[in-house]
Amino acid sequence: MSAKPVVVLTATCLVWGVLLGITHVLTKDKIVEAERAEINKVLSEIFPSASFVEENGYYRCIENGKLVGYAAIVEGAGYGGKMKVAVGIYVDNTIRGVRVVSHSETPGLGSRVAEDEFLKQFEGKTLERVWLKSDGGDIDAITGATISSRAVVEAVRKGMEELARRFSL
Repeated sequence: MSAKPVVVLTATCLVWGVLLGITHVLTKDKIVEAERAEINKVLSEIFPSASFVEENGYYRCIENGKLVGYAAIVEGAGYGGKMKVAVGIYVDNTIRGVRVVSHSETPGLGSRVAEDEFLKQFEGKTLERVWLKSDGGDIDAITGATISSRAVVEAVRKGMEELARRFSL
């Protein structure tokens, strides 16, 4: 058996491995910058006139030099996979707003958890009220998308708990 195919395959793998490595190094900072810009955009939807100071993945929300709230990006397990949710709370630990940053839910069904009609239900709520109505809370699940709805609720609860712990609320 000839060694030539093995040498050619090995050389091909090495060349492509080096090219992938170079591509990663060249694009890493741009990817981080794009992710940071997307997070700032989402946080600005929750606290429109605030600036944000990041502390280990959590955010202090400052308006006119005054602390008005906190925010976090948390993950939940939806029907279609991982879902990232931004949670913003006032300093009194009530919800200012919730936004779905990314998801893989079924278009037209589970994806409706990212719509304002569903997300506005969270505004002004305290942690004790953030449950689906079927679980004794104030949040209406989207018909046919209970798993997706529950994933957002659980992510919001997780975010509120993490913010309360992190900032001693």
